[in-house]
Amino acid sequence: YRDVDVPELLVFRHSVHLTEHPLYQSGDIILQDKASCLPALLLRPPPGSSVVDACAAPGNKTTHLAALMRNQGTIFAFDKDYKRFLSLKEMVKKSGATCVQAVCKDFLQVDVKDHPNTEYILVDPSC
Repeated sequence: YRDVDVPELLVFRHSVHLTEHPLYQSGDIILQDKASCLPALLLRPPPGSSVVDACAAPGNKTTHLAALMRNQGTIFAFDKDYKRFLSLKEMVKKSGATCVQAVCKDFLQVDVKDHPNTEYILVDPSC
């Protein structure tokens, strides 16, 4: 059924295992808990926006942003850890989010002058 707070979110029983489903394996659906959906949903950048995801790996929130933006605009997705960066790139590729530019770099070292048109920023350092 659809979640009452997040209409884009489908809710399944814990007994349902979707990781072997072809839609999950192809990247057409992404498994994510409700709490992880809230940051992108609350930010809700419109299509065509310029967004920075400061701590982007593994990419669930990044790809959620891309979906909310209808894959229009630009998302600069930063992660400083190379291994996590690779998982971010894989998630972005699998989802088909062509508006994402993944960058392996510590966001704290980014020069804001390099992104003068940024309108929105998502920071979830716990990830």
